[in-house]
Order: sequence, then C-alpha cells, then structure tokens
Amino acid sequence: MDQTLLLIGFVVLMGGFMFWSQWRARKRYQEKMESFQAGDRVVTIGGIYGRLTYLDRETSMARLEIAPGVEIEIGLGAISRQVEAGSVE
Repeated sequence: MDQTLLLIGFVVLMGGFMFWSQWRARKRYQEKMESFQAGDRVVTIGGIYGRLTYLDRETSMARLEIAPGVEIEIGLGAISRQVEAGSVE
C-alpha cells in the first residue's frame, strides 16, 4: 500500500515537472517571438542572415532582406535569434 502511494506520488510529481518545464519553454519562445521588430538583424535556423522588413504576427510571416533589394518571405518560427548590427558569426 505504501509503495503504491509512493509510486503514484512520484508519477504525479514527474508529470507536474514535465508540464511546468514545457510551459516555461513555450512562454520563453513566445516572448522571443514578440520581441522581434521590423529593422532587427536576425539569423534564421537555416543560417541566413538578414534584416526584418515586415512582420505579420497573425499569419506568422515575415520578410527578410538578405541583400540590397532582395527579400525573402519566411515563417516567424524560422527565425533563430537576433544578431548585433555589425556581427556575422
């Protein structure tokens, strides 16, 4: 009986920890997506560097200027991170 309660408690604790961890990760991701603004220099998950020229959060689409006069349309989820204006890693 005691072992059963201990096992149930352990399973509930692990489930709660996994739920909390996923909730935190989702919240951090959402905050990162909301922080992007047109004009920010970013890198995509594919390694493409460029400057955001347009953002539409409702459709999760953005335009990225990768060279003067050359823009591509990407999903917001494809943006990995913001980079400093003069840095190329």
